[in-house]
Formats: sequence, C-alpha cells, structure tokens
Amino acid sequence: MNQKLTKYAWLLPFFSGICWGAAGLFVRTLEHDGLDNFSIISFRMLLAALITGIWILFYNRHLFYVHRRDFWLFIGSGMIGMTALSVFYNISVTKGSLALSAVLLAMSPVFVLFLAAIFFHEPITRHKLPCVTLALIGCVLVSGVLESNGLSWSITGILCGILASFFYAVYGIISKKVTQKGYHFLTITFYGTLFSGMTMLPFSNIHSLSSMIVSGQRTTFFILIIHALVSSVLPYALYSLSMRYMEAGKASILASSEPAAAMLFGAVLYAETPGILSICGLCFTITAVILNYERN
Repeated sequence: MNQKLTKYAWLLPFFSGICWGAAGLFVRTLEHDGLDNFSIISFRMLLAALITGIWILFYNRHLFYVHRRDFWLFIGSGMIGMTALSVFYNISVTKGSLALSAVLLAMSPVFVLFLAAIFFHEPITRHKLPCVTLALIGCVLVSGVLESNGLSWSITGILCGILASFFYAVYGIISKKVTQKGYHFLTITFYGTLFSGMTMLPFSNIHSLSSMIVSGQRTTFFILIIHALVSSVLPYALYSLSMRYMEAGKASILASSEPAAAMLFGAVLYAETPGILSICGLCFTITAVILNYERN
C-alpha cells in the first residue's frame, strides 16, 4: 500500500463501524418476515462465507490456503470471536434493553487496549485513554440510556453484554495476530464467517429458510443476502484489513462509529428522533475519531 492510501487507512474501521450500525435495519425486517435471531445470524454468516469464497475463487484461489499450525486462529476468530459476540449480544438484548446492550458493547475499545498491550505490547498512551474515554461517553449518550424511562435490565443481561463486548475485542486481537502472520483479509473473513455460521447452524431453524425459498419469498432471501454482505463481509473484511496499517486499539476507537450510525439510521428510516444527550454523544464519538486520526 502506498503512502497516500496509508494516510486514509483510518476509513477502513470507520466504515466497518457504519456497516455494523446498519445491521439492525436488516434484523428488524427479517424478524418481521418470521426468522428468529439465531437463524438470522447463522444464515448471514454462511452466506457471507459463500460470498467471500466466490470473491476469492475469482480473485486468487491461493487465498484459501491456511497452514495447519495457524488453523486454530481462524477457528478462534469464527467460533469464539464472531459467534460468542453474536450469542451473548442476543441474550443481552433479550434479557435487557437494546440501549443498555449497546452501551455495554461500547466497552470494547477498553478491552482492546488492555489485550493489545498484553499480546502486542501496544503502549497505552496518554492520547489513547482520553480518546477511548470520549468514545465510551459518546456511545453511552448516543444509546439514549440516560434519556430512557423504566429501562429494563437484569444481572444476566449485563453480564452477557459485557461478555459480548469482550469477545468483540477478542475478535480484533485474533485478527491482528492472523494479519501479522501475513494472511489476506479475505482469508480471515472467509474462514471466520464460515466457522461462525457452522457453529450457529445447529441452533438455527433450517426449516424456516427452506420454507421461505419454497414459498417464493424472494424478497426476504434477497434481503438476507444483502444483510450478509453489508453486516458481515464488508465490515469484517474492512476491520481485518485495517489491522495491517494501525494498532488494534486505534482501530477499535475508529470503529466506534457503529452506535452513531445506528442512531442516524433509526432517525432517518424509523423516525426515532434522538434527544439532546444523544446528539451530544454523536459529537463526542466523532470528536474521538477525529482526535485519534490526527495522531495517526
């Protein structure tokens, strides 16, 4: 990558956050069409693996190759990182509120900073801590928690939300490790989504998908494909690619665009008007991203 492109590498995790922020739009539609959460996740991951596999097939078939000693990293990326994130996040949403789950998931940059310091010796600088803190505060405000009345919560929901945030960070750390071994971002995305989808498949309702196809619900199936592309292929590929050009801690901060994007999508498409604190949170998150970029 030349110097000019490296300068704009910050856009990779930033746009991955926007893609993840759009996931809720597809989930709402697919749930309305009769698919449960686990089925949505499983089909989304397997379709993402199929799309990425076709991409690799035409781009460079050698990218399918993985050395045996490194295979555990790809299994960890999918079965532990992606799958655990999805499972615990869904439980958190079920046992509590979407707003509270979003706040807990926003703790990911904190976990990433400390994990990156342990495994990659990335320094926790005076600059990173304020950026993480500002991004975290911004995520809390954007979620609307402080503006909600009667917010539902439970110990199980909180613990699962924290675990989802932790495994989100684990995925980033594993991706960094795999990238350092020289693997292409498409290889990381393909095997990660494949193992995640296979892990979730036993818990999904395969009959619902087959019935959907047989009954001719082509629109729903098309939405599911777009969901896989926008919410899995693009964000995971962009996030994994960003690990080549920046520290894991910086990438996690830049990916904090996710809750802000979710708020904007909700306001535009579902008339979910944000409050004053949510708007302030959006400004805080954007400021954290800009400050982090200025130091790169």
